[in-house]
Amino acid sequence: MGLLQLQYFKALAEKEHLTETANELMVSAPSLSATLARLEKDLGVQLFDRVGRNIHLNEYGRIYLKHVNEVFSSLENAKLEILDSQNNQKMHLSVAITSPIVWHDALQSFIKANPHITISHTIIKAHLFESASYCSQFDFIMSATTDLPGNDWDSDILNPDDRPLLAVYPNHPFAQRKAVRLIEAKDENFIVVSKGFSMRLFFESLCKMAGFSPKIIMECDYMLRSKMLAAEYGIVLTTQSGAKAGALGNAVFVDIIDPGLRRTQAIFWKKQRYLSKPAIIFRNFMVDYHQAELRNQR
Repeated sequence: MGLLQLQYFKALAEKEHLTETANELMVSAPSLSATLARLEKDLGVQLFDRVGRNIHLNEYGRIYLKHVNEVFSSLENAKLEILDSQNNQKMHLSVAITSPIVWHDALQSFIKANPHITISHTIIKAHLFESASYCSQFDFIMSATTDLPGNDWDSDILNPDDRPLLAVYPNHPFAQRKAVRLIEAKDENFIVVSKGFSMRLFFESLCKMAGFSPKIIMECDYMLRSKMLAAEYGIVLTTQSGAKAGALGNAVFVDIIDPGLRRTQAIFWKKQRYLSKPAIIFRNFMVDYHQAELRNQR
């Protein structure tokens, strides 16, 4: 069997949809199906259970996928190590984040301290974490620990206790309060980020724990959310790190004392991934930066 067969199997195993996978690979569905059949014949087992037009990775397929992922991970590590050992090594990193305002200050500080290292910066929605091939393109993902379940990632904790806050405009009744229970905001108009963002999932989890369905007056991106809050269109749920970023203008921040759910923010990289010299510099900088931030808050 060749690498092309393994690549096709890996893509199909992640999508579990023959036509969509064929389109993504730019091959015909019959050709993809024939490649899979040859692979299964070589192995002597079926890798997928077929129910009508649907296919699902079975126990043998899951075992095989684990080892196929190791093959591609090893090849990628070899490439990275070769590049790392070259004198003309490209000092570049690819970083994905889920909540942009949380990480802007840290990223700006890194770039200022390390101008020789360039960064590609991508905002990622939560559903994309289900695609191993998509996530593996990044050197690092910076997000809440609940966003990346499973055992495929190594991580360092950056902020172990990012607590939720309400951001309200200065003449809102809550602005005179130091803390509220979230249930007290059940009749408020909320401005929220669009579905799929990690912060939106956190907001929905908090409201569910508080026992109410929020009144969402507007869904938008982070920038428009700030402008709508300033225009007193509604209020916003954020976190301590979001408040510190200063992206919500003259908002007043009020502690939420119930529910007690917190976010743990971390930097993630794929297990067994070779970390280049610029990657190690970046990871160590982020850990040191946030440890200093936590010390300053005490």
